[in-house]
This record gives sequence, structure tokens and C-alpha cells, in this order.
Amino acid sequence: MTTAPGDRPRLLACDLDGTLLDAHGRLSQSVSAALHRARSAGVALAVITARPGRDVGAAVSGRVPDSAYWAYSNGSVIHAPGAAAPSRALGFTADRAVRIVADVRTARPAWSCALDLVDRTVTVAPFPSGGSAHWRHVVRCASADELTLPGPVPKVLVHTGTVCDATVVEEVQRVIGPDAVATASGGAYVELVPPGTGKSEALRWLCAELGVDPADTVAVGDGLNDLGMLRLAGLAAAPANAPVEVRRAVDVVLPSNDEDGVAVLVGLLLDGRAVTPRRYRPLPSTSLEE
Repeated sequence: MTTAPGDRPRLLACDLDGTLLDAHGRLSQSVSAALHRARSAGVALAVITARPGRDVGAAVSGRVPDSAYWAYSNGSVIHAPGAAAPSRALGFTADRAVRIVADVRTARPAWSCALDLVDRTVTVAPFPSGGSAHWRHVVRCASADELTLPGPVPKVLVHTGTVCDATVVEEVQRVIGPDAVATASGGAYVELVPPGTGKSEALRWLCAELGVDPADTVAVGDGLNDLGMLRLAGLAAAPANAPVEVRRAVDVVLPSNDEDGVAVLVGLLLDGRAVTPRRYRPLPSTSLEE
């Protein structure tokens, strides 16, 4: 999508960490006001995050318009505005999730796993205790043999002990094979979701739910796990803090999350200024070739 003056996207889909939130995990007043302004202008909103819902506190959710959709666990669990129960909850079967843990541990004994359920996260030893220190509702078990899961399991986390860049994601993908899709949202974990899920499929589902053509959407994100939805959207944007692989994939590079990049994007979309590929690029052209 290339917007002309006066055009409005019908849906704005945003990643959370590193995009809507600043480096301290805060949703600024400027970004909050921009989201409310977009909604008042008739733009539907969706937050599509790798976090489970229980890890999004009221200090964040309370500053997002009540009419926004929330898609958690990389889009596997979607809540309609104001709904306590999910409208969609997908994931691995319990048996498949247990097999993934066993396969990972067999192939790479130094790696460990955690299973991100709707109501809790289950870590499997030797998962580092520090890695889950700030998570809510964590249950620890000594081995995959102890796992009793209700299913579905929206997401499996793999701790490799290394920075989870594209190379590490590819290595994990080779280990697990085609029955799961590996990606990463930054930090220390590779994230596994079932084929046919992920942020792009969440955006596709939201478009169908709202009767919106994906060409009439704008997506913004900063992680490798955002690439699918960025490619699907009619217009794709990334903050300047995104890794080079993401910045190369989008139409518009914005100021960083610490500089309220999403607020800048909303201004471009609503203030009558045309947004064309690379229209707004505060970065030098050479910065995309790092």
C-alpha cells in the first residue's frame, strides 16, 4: 500500500516490545495518544506480540484503546476487544510439544525449553532460573517425562545460551524439522510455533474478522518474528532499533522505539502527508547495509 494525502489505512497492527514500548518497557504518552488518535480516525488497531497475555501488565494495556485486538504468543492466541476468553487459541498438541522438547534435548543437550501455555509457562530443566525471573505463573519440572499438558501449547521457547540472531534461528529450525516454525523476537530465546500460525496468520485472521483487505493494512515491528506480517501488510514499517534484516524488509524506517517511532508513523498516516516506500528515513542510506 502506498498512501496518498487523505488516505487512511483500515487496520494498524503493531508489535509490542521494541516497537510500541521503549527500551524500559514503557508505553509513552506520545505513543498512547497516537494510538487513540488513530482509533478516533476510524483505524482499527491490533497489538500482535510474542508475550503471553498474562505478561502484559495494566500499565501497558491500559494505555492502548479498549477497542484494540490483542494477539499473544506470536499470534497464536487472539482476544477481541474487551473479551476475557480468546476468540482463537491455536498451538501444538500436548504430545507434539513434549516431542519437541525431547528432540531438542537429544540433538543439543546444552539447549533447554519452556512451554508457553495460555495460563502459565512450564520450564523444563536445565532451563536457567534467571531466564524466567520476571515471568508470571511459572511452573518448573525436572524433565519432559514429567510434563502433563492440557493443550494446545501456543509457543515453545528454546534457550540456546547465545544471541538469537537469524543464524541461530536457522540452526534451531534444522534441529526441529518442518513440524514447527522457528523465529525470534529478540532476547535469549528462539520461539517455536506450529506451521500455519505466527504473526502473519494472526494478521490474516484479523483482516478476515474485520473485513479488511491486507493491502489496506499497515504493520510495524522490530523483530525477526515480525517479518511475516510485515510482508503481508500493504505498508510495512520498522523502528530504527530493528535489526538490519527487518529494516531491509520494510517500506518505511521510523525513529527508534525510544523516539516514539509509532507516533511518528501515525502522524504520517493521518496528517495528509503521502507515505511511499522509504518516504521517511531518518537513517543514512548506508545504515541499512551494516
